[in-house]
Amino acid sequence: MATLFIWSYPLTVDLCAEPAKRQPAPQPENLPESEVIARDAFQLLVGPKPDYVATRQSTKSTGILETDSAIAWAQVVSGSTLDDEIKSILPRLKKTVATKTFFESHLSEAIDEFQLLAVCFGIISAYDKSADVRSSWKKNAIGYREQFERSAYRCQREGGSAFTVAKTAVGELENLIRGEIGNFKNDETKPFQWSQVCDRSLLMRRLKIADERLISGTASEEIFSDSIDQLFHATEIVASFSELLVQPNFVDWDDSDYVSYAQKMKKHALEARIAVNEGNYDNARNAAKAITQTCSACHTDYR
Repeated sequence: MATLFIWSYPLTVDLCAEPAKRQPAPQPENLPESEVIARDAFQLLVGPKPDYVATRQSTKSTGILETDSAIAWAQVVSGSTLDDEIKSILPRLKKTVATKTFFESHLSEAIDEFQLLAVCFGIISAYDKSADVRSSWKKNAIGYREQFERSAYRCQREGGSAFTVAKTAVGELENLIRGEIGNFKNDETKPFQWSQVCDRSLLMRRLKIADERLISGTASEEIFSDSIDQLFHATEIVASFSELLVQPNFVDWDDSDYVSYAQKMKKHALEARIAVNEGNYDNARNAAKAITQTCSACHTDYR
């Protein structure tokens, strides 16, 4: 028994009692004659009856990008960019786990790096041109993704106590880059969702770095000429992460306006990639500015 106070009057409620029975719905023949109440509402309906068995679509969006199973990843990011992104993470992680004290004071950076590794191997696992990525990485990509996802999780949960776990994971990454095959087995039966690998905030932080690289690399024609490789890498990071932003269950993934911003950002990134490949400074600079403007507009609406 529990006492519930409403307007200062005590009301005794039996929490174990069965719910009160509802009054039965009135039968059509018992309804009063009225110009307002129809005896059979179905007679007023027009058109075919909805198919409630069919898969429900979100009512918020009319322009969602394709989900991961349909993404042609090779169109937005090359195997070399994924390879370089993974390699670039190693020296930063090695510095982070150099000592336990440094690791404890840079824990958030370690979490970001492990999650970025999980993202990269997640893309490799779904990559549609196997010949463009390392065969050993492709073959074991799901296992690698899960390994670095677990490393990030342990760092989040255990804090500085995860130092040994993090240091071991960094050693495994170093072995992978050297060409040694890890003991991680692919388990394709497990359900996978991008939003479980990382938060949207991580994708945004990496996009910001790539955006800043595009702006600085197109500051002048001379700088542009000396930054082709770095700019190409940045354009593909923007294009591929734009795809990730609207994968199911990330924040706002099914909001049509938000999806439109992501599509524009990807479009400008691919335009920038073409300009960088062609050595066209003006087009590259304009595309880089368009990416920044799209980011700013999106942040204004969604912060």
